[in-house]
Amino acid sequence: MIEALATIGVFAGAVTAALTDATRSDVSRIAKMSASTLVIALLLGGVDDWTAYSVLVLVALACSWVGDLALTFSGRSAFVVGLSAFALAHVAYIAAFVARGGWSWLWFAAGATVMAGVSLLVLRWLEPWRPPELAVPLTAYVIVIGLMVASACATLGSDPDPRIPAAALLFAASDVLVARQRFVQQSTMNRLIGLPAYFAAQLLFVASAV
Repeated sequence: MIEALATIGVFAGAVTAALTDATRSDVSRIAKMSASTLVIALLLGGVDDWTAYSVLVLVALACSWVGDLALTFSGRSAFVVGLSAFALAHVAYIAAFVARGGWSWLWFAAGATVMAGVSLLVLRWLEPWRPPELAVPLTAYVIVIGLMVASACATLGSDPDPRIPAAALLFAASDVLVARQRFVQQSTMNRLIGLPAYFAAQLLFVASAV
């Protein structure tokens, strides 16, 4: 029951943050950070036997929490801090997938091939919109999240858990909407779709670790 209520709270916070972002940034920040904190609480409360995988998922969630907070502020510096924090989160997730075992290089290669194509399309789409000085950080970030998705696919080897690649894909999709909101066209729909997708991804990662 507590877990169900916390999950509802996460999505309520995500939707509230999305709907109030343009008019009440203070309310949006509180709602988003409440959701992000609840995700970590669900992991802390749900793990009985900590493993390398669950510890690294916790590290990833902590880095994501920092990224969530940074992106509630405007300005290029806050964006770069958020980008860096989320890049570290993806590195932690990659380490978690490796530590989990059951790695399949075939699935990794398939995921990497698809994500390489998607990454090139995303970078080309963003090129006319993003500031020139963000070319290198954004390219690096897209590469890291592509590797995270490919690594999530690699867990479909001997001990598959489809929640892991599903979470990775949702995370990547939410990032595309963050980029659209930041560089291409601001819209409530970007956040109304993107934030629930992002928190759904984090909840799926938590579910795979408890």
